[in-house]
Amino acid sequence: MAAKRMDLNRRTFLVLSGSSNPLGQSLALEFCRRLGTGSLALILDENQEQLRQLESHLLVGLKTENVKVLTGKLDKGHSNGVQLMEQALKAHFEAEKEVPRFEQSVILHNEGQAATHVLLEPQSTEDWKAYVQEQLYAPVALNQMWLQSKYLEKVEKLAVNVTSSLMVRPLVHAGLLCSCKRARDMYFRAMAAEEYRFGVHVLSFSPGLMATHESQCDVNGNRIDPTDLIAAKQVLQLPRIQPSQATLKLINILEEISFVSGHDVDYYDTFVL
Repeated sequence: MAAKRMDLNRRTFLVLSGSSNPLGQSLALEFCRRLGTGSLALILDENQEQLRQLESHLLVGLKTENVKVLTGKLDKGHSNGVQLMEQALKAHFEAEKEVPRFEQSVILHNEGQAATHVLLEPQSTEDWKAYVQEQLYAPVALNQMWLQSKYLEKVEKLAVNVTSSLMVRPLVHAGLLCSCKRARDMYFRAMAAEEYRFGVHVLSFSPGLMATHESQCDVNGNRIDPTDLIAAKQVLQLPRIQPSQATLKLINILEEISFVSGHDVDYYDTFVL
């Protein structure tokens, strides 16, 4: 596959799933700032209060009418994301008779709360199923709706999987999260190969160890710092990353450096923004 660059300053349908952590909020603001006139951004998360705050922040931060921003509250298993996307697209194109088609669509799968302070190793089958539903099955279902929507036919597409080069390794207290991340990474690789001929591009991006990563609680309520889970000293020596740095690095990769669909890119691959 050839290297690809994306021009974000086009009429775009943007979907961001997982906006409740600082990285998600930064992604929402910086991507919406760059979208062209007539764009629609759908921001999804299960935290209603965070969605309200982000929506207000976007209205102030964008200072433009280029982008219409909608928010949608996900249910506990994130299974209603498909319906929220379908409703947003239907309402957009039925509001007026001659709404121009989007020139491209971008879907960003961020982790939301799982990236900051959720650390657990569920013991029951029901807990495992619920976690996998949220972290693996729900993003896949959202992608399928996005790929098959009649409103996005023949529209160039980009899917970004926010992953972690650390969390796909075996870690104490994080077996479930690591397992889901590894499965998600393979799914996005397969998606890149299968959908490339239809104008779909895929990137898995590891944003680095966030400065906003908090100490976490295991299933027994013990406080654990993320660095306590990392055995490799060279990883601990890497600089902590601010959400805005990770976001700008991702945008620079998409617009300037270029990427190969299906490949993984880590923030620490280069420190040049």
